[in-house]
Amino acid sequence: MMPGRMTSRQTVVAVVAVTACVVAACHGSPAPTPHSIGTATAASPGASPTGSPTARASVTRGASPSPSGPRPTTGPGGCSIAAPATAPSGLTLYVCYTISGSVSASGGFIDSDQGANALSCADWAQYGGEAPGSAGAALQAPDPGDPQVTVNGQDLGFDLVIDPYSGPGTYPSTAVAQSVSLGDILSWSTNNTKTATFTAQVSSDGSGSLTAGELANDSSKGTTESVSESWVCAMEAAS
Repeated sequence: MMPGRMTSRQTVVAVVAVTACVVAACHGSPAPTPHSIGTATAASPGASPTGSPTARASVTRGASPSPSGPRPTTGPGGCSIAAPATAPSGLTLYVCYTISGSVSASGGFIDSDQGANALSCADWAQYGGEAPGSAGAALQAPDPGDPQVTVNGQDLGFDLVIDPYSGPGTYPSTAVAQSVSLGDILSWSTNNTKTATFTAQVSSDGSGSLTAGELANDSSKGTTESVSESWVCAMEAAS
C-alpha cells in the first residue's frame, strides 16, 4: 500500500465517524435511559413530588373512613347521644326524650335491651317484646334506665307500655299504668289521676314515638310530669 493512500476499509470507518459526529452535533448528547415505571420523578419548583402509582393506597372517591368502636351519634329528634361504653349489637334503639313539669330535662340514649329476642326491627315492631313469630300483647317503649341516664344526679327511668299492642299503627290510649321515676323517691304515674294523656305510634321499620302527659306525683298532690320520646331502630352488627 502506498503511503498516504486510504484503503476502502479506512474510507468506510471515516465516513461512519463523520456521520456520528454530525448526529451528535445536531442532537446534543444521547438521550438518557428512561426511568422505570413507578419511581418518583423530579418535581418542578414549588410542586410536590409525584409518587409511584403502585405505592399509593387505594381510596374510593367520595368515601369516608369507616369509624370503629363506640362513637357519639345524633338521635331522631336531633338530640346528641353520647358514645356508649361498648359498641351496641343486635336490635338497638336510638332515642331522644324530653320530660317537663316539676323536673325538666332532655337528651338522648341508646337502648339495646328492648326487643333483644327480635330477629329484626320489623319483627320487633310486629310482635313487640314477645318471642319471634308470636303475637305480642304489649310493646315496652325505650327506657333510659337501661343505659343508666341520670338527671340531677338521679337515675331516670320510664315505664311506658303500649298495651294492648297489635303491631304497627297509632295508639290513642293504653290499658296499663305509665310512669316516670327519678331516683328511688320521685315518681309520677297515671295511678292517681284521671287527666293523664297518652298517645303512641309505631312504624313497620321499628321507629316510633310516645307521649304521656299530666302524670301525677305518687307521693304528693299538685305536681305533674309529662314525658315524650321518639326513636329509630337499627340492627347493629356484633363487634
